[in-house]
Amino acid sequence: MGEVIRKMKDGRFLGYYIRWVDVDGKRKMRASKQPTVADAKRMLVEIEARVARGKLGVAERPKRLTIGQLLERFYAEYDPPRARSREAWESKIRSQLATLLPFLSERDAGSFVVEDAEKLRNQLTRQGYKGNTVRLKLTFLGTAFDWAQRKGIVLGNPFAGLRKPRAEHRVEYLTADEVRQLLATVDARSDERGKVLAVAVRLAIYAGLRVGEVFGLRWRDIDLGRGMMTISRSYEGTTKSGKPRQIPLADELAETLRNWKGVCPQTPEGVVCPVRGDEEWSVWHACKCRRPELAPLYAAAKIPTPASPWHALRHTFASHFLMNGGGLLTLQKLLGHCDLKMTSIYAHLSSDHVAAEVKRMSFVEKRNPGS
Repeated sequence: MGEVIRKMKDGRFLGYYIRWVDVDGKRKMRASKQPTVADAKRMLVEIEARVARGKLGVAERPKRLTIGQLLERFYAEYDPPRARSREAWESKIRSQLATLLPFLSERDAGSFVVEDAEKLRNQLTRQGYKGNTVRLKLTFLGTAFDWAQRKGIVLGNPFAGLRKPRAEHRVEYLTADEVRQLLATVDARSDERGKVLAVAVRLAIYAGLRVGEVFGLRWRDIDLGRGMMTISRSYEGTTKSGKPRQIPLADELAETLRNWKGVCPQTPEGVVCPVRGDEEWSVWHACKCRRPELAPLYAAAKIPTPASPWHALRHTFASHFLMNGGGLLTLQKLLGHCDLKMTSIYAHLSSDHVAAEVKRMSFVEKRNPGS
């Protein structure tokens, strides 16, 4: 019967070691490199299962593999379970981990332990990365090492159980005056791309659509007679939640769409906001060009550019919906959130607005200064 040993040296914890009797009858011990005793016990169970099948408890140590090499295999072989597009998933994870490669790429993946993961976390924090960014990078690395452990490429996942920085929920949204400034600025453009952008911006502000949903919306999804639109897809596939939702059209948005329908550039997909490639109008992902950038529009409108310019418009819709008396449950359905916790990040905006309104209440008769 094997056992897990908590090994110490000079009062310092070295790690959890595993001791077992192998298939050759010899008693063996090896560092598990697992972050918790529960993980070490699970590793022991796997070893004993191998022994029971007549195999060595621990296979031959894999040949040295750098973290850079491990990540390349991960990109090529991993099958992301919830990604709408594998290309988009790989592009996102590569961009997140690119900043880590200069000091991680040549490190030996097999000897990268929990202490190294902690140093990496602390280094990212010292370099000024926000908590959410650090969490995302470490999560991606943890997924890569977890996959490599299951494949037998490494013996353990140093990121399993690693304490990550606290998640931050920052909501950037535009005031009513800033919305008017932004719309006036985009409406001043007379070029075709500017006209498409004016519609796209309104879809995000008046309906809270994600940028992918804006550029994936088709005319067949809009019922101008009923004043409703169905959000069932993004520009590259299904919506983020995978479920369709219906959104009533605000009067100003309905009027914009009614006027735009007659002059909108035609595409095979019938999208409301086509993107112009080198030769023709098409759906965003088909023409393989970058989505329209909003930073120049914010600058022209003399509005501070948010960290996520497109998503700030979705935040603007949600924030003003609540501040005008809308409820969280209704907002959850309009935004397409699977969990009310996601919608609750906007709750403080509503309460702050209510507090400001209450403070304005007064029953004291106001007198003229000269009376």
